[in-house]
Parts: sequence; structure tokens; C-alpha cells
Amino acid sequence: MNKNDIILIHGTDYKQMTLSVLEKADLASLIGDKEKNIALKPNILGNIRPEAGATTHTELVCGVIEYLKDNGFSNISIMEGAWVGDNTETAFKALGYDKISVKYGVPLIDLQKDESVKCDCKGMKINICKSALEADFVINMPVA
Repeated sequence: MNKNDIILIHGTDYKQMTLSVLEKADLASLIGDKEKNIALKPNILGNIRPEAGATTHTELVCGVIEYLKDNGFSNISIMEGAWVGDNTETAFKALGYDKISVKYGVPLIDLQKDESVKCDCKGMKINICKSALEADFVINMPVA
């Protein structure tokens, strides 16, 4: 597979579809070192069900975690900060991310509570969450 290839898949078994796509894409080879700090970044606007189209489905997250663990990766976290005006911790619980954290032994990082680091981005100073900067590999999860 070339890095510019697009993998298309159809169905409703989201976890199995995720596992299939990641296998075809050979994500494990792309990540490389099994010791890397891997951060999953779902899109959680707040306590909004995935069916509404604004939140990453938890089955996608479970599929990625299972794929990573099956391929020998163990330094995995889920990090997110709900949009302004909503509470990430409340959204994590309402959507079942707290249960995923326990089931897979993967910590949840609330970026609303995370320390920030001032960074220079081509002359513009911006604050970036420390946990995001410490990640070696970030997987930005889709809303599907």
C-alpha cells in the first residue's frame, strides 16, 4: 500500500471495519517502535451521541486500541477536550469512554485540565497541551 492510497470499506460493524482498515494500511509498520507514546484523539464535542454526527463512535476507538494491543503497542492513551462550554469528563462518562479506559487499561486525558506549553509556530505564539506535545504518534479519530 502507498501512503496516498485510500481504503474504502462499507458496513455497520464499526470495530471490525476499523480493525480491517488498520490491517490493510499496516499502521503498525507506520508507527514503528512498540514503545512509542500513542495518543488517540477522538472528536467529542460534548455529550452528543455518535449517531448525531458530531462525536467519534466508541467502537472505532475500541477497534484502534485492539489493533494496537494485538500488534504489541501498550503505551496508549485517549486525549480530548470537549468544545468550549462543555465538560470533557462528563462527556467521557456519558459516551462510555470511562468504560473503555477500564476495559483496555488505557488512560483518559482531559485536555481541558492539561497544562499548556507556549510554542512558536512560525512567529505566532500559541499554547499547546503538554500531553499532545509529549505524544510520539497521534491518531486523530474521525466522526463517522
